[in-house]
Amino acid sequence: MNFSLSTLGRTGLRVSALALGTVEIGLPYGIATPAHGGRPGEQEAIRLIHTALDAGINLIDTARDYGMSETILGQALHQRRTQAILATKVNLLPAAVQQLSSRQLKRQMLDTLDLSLRELQTDYVDVWQIHNVTEELLERAEEVADAFSAAQRAGKIRWTGGSFYGAALPLLALDRDLFDVMQVTYSVLDRRIEEQVLPRAQQQNVGIVVRSVLLKGVLTARADHLPARLHALTAASQRFRRIIAEAGLAASAAQVAVAFALAQPQISTVLVGMSSLAELEDNLRAATLQLPPAVLEQFDALELSDETLLNPSTWDIP
Repeated sequence: MNFSLSTLGRTGLRVSALALGTVEIGLPYGIATPAHGGRPGEQEAIRLIHTALDAGINLIDTARDYGMSETILGQALHQRRTQAILATKVNLLPAAVQQLSSRQLKRQMLDTLDLSLRELQTDYVDVWQIHNVTEELLERAEEVADAFSAAQRAGKIRWTGGSFYGAALPLLALDRDLFDVMQVTYSVLDRRIEEQVLPRAQQQNVGIVVRSVLLKGVLTARADHLPARLHALTAASQRFRRIIAEAGLAASAAQVAVAFALAQPQISTVLVGMSSLAELEDNLRAATLQLPPAVLEQFDALELSDETLLNPSTWDIP
């Protein structure tokens, strides 16, 4: 399909409205249900990546922590590298950030980048990101920037980025102007970035990629399989799906959740995890879905404020 392309902030990269998230092709991820059988086989995953490229998706996001994802992407993109804008991440654990010297921190970052490049079978990545940026990491912004500069001088990365939960850390990162691109969470239930992060990022010409638009599957029927302690999420999901049904929208809950994020003009691209060709087709249809203003207005009442509900790492599920 012919995706509209947006400029990813100061990078100048022209990215498709939908981006391919690859955690689900690298390891089991998401709310377990009888109909969701874990990650796809290697050849199925490669077909998924090729089909996404053929459909016009050009931004692909991965990470060292995504199991086999980088390895599979390396095989899939070996002959098609120039067709993809490729982003990966280095994970700097809080303990390491606190204990490593400047030289050790830089060495760990650059060694991890070399591992990523080897698995991805490429000489460079378009965007190299810090995975789950912390306040401790931002306190060492100058040292991180030094590692970024070294990687850029070596031709191994083009642009820098960081991934975040919530709104407070993205604002701190914008204060330090460390990243060219920020990957942030956003959904019908989680709209914390709207008030300050999006306007500030636009002002500083920082590209915005949003993820968790389905909140790990909560905004689909998979929420009905959540444990009882997460009943508030299940209830919010059921209200979301009821609004869709009562509005008579000819769209799945997943399509509506993606379309909601796509309707936000300050967002360059919406990152969606996909583990099958069926999920890819479903998400592609979301790119052409226009949500009625009356439906968007009803969604306003679904926003949650409990940060433990909005961060899947606190749920204690795979």
